[in-house]
Amino acid sequence: MSLVTATLANIKLSLRVDQDYDDEIIMALLETAKQYVKDAIDSTSTNSVIEGYKQYDWAVSLLTQHWYEGRFEAPKEHIPTTVQALLQQMRGKYYAGE
Repeated sequence: MSLVTATLANIKLSLRVDQDYDDEIIMALLETAKQYVKDAIDSTSTNSVIEGYKQYDWAVSLLTQHWYEGRFEAPKEHIPTTVQALLQQMRGKYYAGE
């Protein structure tokens, strides 16, 4: 199993969550993170090119974890720097036609 794939099981493993109580919230955050990453690259894109980038799953996973861990407090930063860097890399590839 690749830990980089953005799935409920992998995110729970990264977060060290071993119960099922929060599955619904983690799934909602996961789906929101997927859409956020796609929209951050090109909100008008209807193809799956963005999902094919190696950085996509990692950015989605990190963003989901960030939102989950900060769900009870105001986050210190809106989007983690690592996620921002991954988004920039994907934008470069996307607009270069890679």
